[in-house]
This record gives sequence, structure tokens and C-alpha cells, in this order.
Amino acid sequence: MISISGSFRRPVAALNCNLQSIRSVIYLHKGPRINGLRRDPESYLRNPSGVLFTEIQAKECQDKVRSILELPKYGINLSNELILQCLTHKSFAHGSKPYNEKLSLLGSQFLKLQTSIHSLRNDPPTGTHENGPLSLQFSNLGTKFAKELTSKKTASAFIKSHNLSPFVFWKMKDPLKDGQINGETTIFASVLNAFIGAILSTNGSEKASKFIDGSLLDKGDLHSLTNIANENVTSTKTTILIKEKENEATL
Repeated sequence: MISISGSFRRPVAALNCNLQSIRSVIYLHKGPRINGLRRDPESYLRNPSGVLFTEIQAKECQDKVRSILELPKYGINLSNELILQCLTHKSFAHGSKPYNEKLSLLGSQFLKLQTSIHSLRNDPPTGTHENGPLSLQFSNLGTKFAKELTSKKTASAFIKSHNLSPFVFWKMKDPLKDGQINGETTIFASVLNAFIGAILSTNGSEKASKFIDGSLLDKGDLHSLTNIANENVTSTKTTILIKEKENEATL
């Protein structure tokens, strides 16, 4: 902080003392942090998309989020403050705003439970059954696809594919580098998990389960976790095959 001060004294005879008045000018610095200078709040209260935290309008942010996630469809009610907390990562504004860390931890565990149940109830890719047509498919647990359903990569892709990333409040370590270098995957994944945690803690497990089954695991939705996970597994297999062929060619 740079303070420019002017001091003026004048005698007060009756009190046998001097009155002193001081005027100060405070410089608010914008841009990279410089020791000793107070930063303009606007410089660190904007997310990477340029949205200013203190000027958020419900119609432009929270209402859009409700619509994108189809919360009214499942009778889910989240306050504007809670939605904003779900969208805010601990890295934003030095952690001075309510952030989503604990909601994300809660949501990630509930998502793992629900995806495990989903895997047990669905047929394996081969269409075979272990112990009859009504048996649970335990062989689905622990597969690459089952793991991919709850991976950070899949959750992050869900946020981006639903155009929710402009509403996420977080701090990039290096604005000159891409999102991957700045931890975008982990941060976007925390947002999805935070919404699950918020729904679970305020609306109950039944609505949270319906939200996950209906919006996140719907095979008919090209941008669901199910289809994103399937694409990730296929892409990984393709990459491995290409590398194996390249290695064979060099031998």
C-alpha cells in the first residue's frame, strides 16, 4: 500500500494544544502481486472468465445453473448462496469467500456409492450374466469403466460439456498457461461433487439419487458421465494400441 499523507497543524489556545489533520491517498494496485502494495479487490475477485464475484446476478448465474443441471425436474431446491458456494473453489479470493471443499468431499463419496450400485444393476458389455438374469453384476465393480465414472477427468468433462465452466470461481496459478497446467480438471471435478453434496445435505438422499441416475448416468444423454467415461476408456485403449504398434515397428 502506498499512502500519500499531508499533515496540517494549527494551535488551539483555549486547550493549550495543537490539532492535527491528516489526509491520505491509498493506491490500489492491479495486476500481479507486489509486496507492500494493496491490490484492487476487482483484480482478485474475478474468475478466469472475467466474471466479477461481487456483481453476480441470479438470472445470469444461479438460475442458469439450475436450468442446466435440471434441478427443478427433480424438485431440488438450492439457494443462490449455496449454488455460488458450490461454484467457488478454495483458491479463489484467498479462501475469503465460502468455498466448496467439504461439500465436494461429501458428494464424491455419495457419487461413488451410487455409481457402484449402477454398475451392479447393469449388464456387462458382453451381455452375459454371472448367476442368472436377475443377479447382480459384481464383475462390473473395479473395471476401468467403473473407475472412470467417478474420475476427475470425467467429472471435469461433464462441467465443461454443460457450459458451466464460465461460472466457476477459481484462481489460475499461471494465467499464461492452459487450464490443465493450472489444475482445471481437479477444480471442475470439485464443482460437480459439491453440487451432489449440496443436494444430499439439503434435499436428502432420495432426490440426490434421482439426480445422479437421471442427469449424470443417463445413457441417452451424450454428455452424461456414462458416455463421457465410455469415451475416455475407448480413447485410452486406442492410445495403448497405437503405442504397442509403434513399439513393434521399432523392434
